[in-house]
Amino acid sequence: MADKQISLPAKLINGGIAGLIGVTCVFPIDLAKTRLQNQQNGQRVYTSMSDCLIKTVRSEGYFGMYRGEELL
Repeated sequence: MADKQISLPAKLINGGIAGLIGVTCVFPIDLAKTRLQNQQNGQRVYTSMSDCLIKTVRSEGYFGMYRGEELL
């Protein structure tokens, strides 16, 4: 089994799928982290990462998590 070579197109497809899944999972987490870090001390909009993601989905829709960060 260790002697079998995987073709280059198969490696490229596997790498592309892995990258797509990684970006899909990591981008919303990074968005929440950035929004939490950008909060002012007296102006706390979010209490936790899950609260941030829930409020983002409610106010901007599901794809709002993938639009990018707006400067406040």
